[in-house]
Amino acid sequence: MTLVPEAVLAVGVVRTILNDREPVLLRPSAPIDLEDPSLQQDMADLSATLEDFRATVGFGRGISAPQIGIGKRLIMMNLGTGPLAVINPEITWRSEDTQWVWDDCLSVPDVLVRVERASSITMDFTDYLGQRCRWEQVAPDLAELLQHEIDHLDGVLMTDLAAGEGDIAPMSERAELVDSNRPPASESPRTIVL
Repeated sequence: MTLVPEAVLAVGVVRTILNDREPVLLRPSAPIDLEDPSLQQDMADLSATLEDFRATVGFGRGISAPQIGIGKRLIMMNLGTGPLAVINPEITWRSEDTQWVWDDCLSVPDVLVRVERASSITMDFTDYLGQRCRWEQVAPDLAELLQHEIDHLDGVLMTDLAAGEGDIAPMSERAELVDSNRPPASESPRTIVL
């Protein structure tokens, strides 16, 4: 896994996280051209915003570009080892097994939503160096996170996936519903350079 170096992120600006029904959150994001001159700043701003949220609220493993108003297929994650950019991700395989999870979201801060997700996925993406990479059959905790973030890139909010009123709960129940039921964090996935 190739982490984004601090020098790349040093110019990051903490941006406002958009809530719910902002138009950029409801439409599919555009693929990224690796020659895009704003890509480095976009990565830096996403990283700064995610780290600020984590420091303020105490959780948050990932953020997608639309959540700060950037309509591009870019995700910034921190799985505990530092910032990791995922550019133009594409799920290439989903397990037949599924898992029901309570999702939380930086852009829908007041509620949790129970959604069904594939228990594992394989994802191809480009890293910040421009290398095409693959994570194969990732663990359930990472599969849940990646599917959530890719939904953002596709203009889908977790609230769109709720089957009924019983699948929505207040954020005050996060410790009970999310923290106590989330699969243990797995090791970082092995990155295969394609």
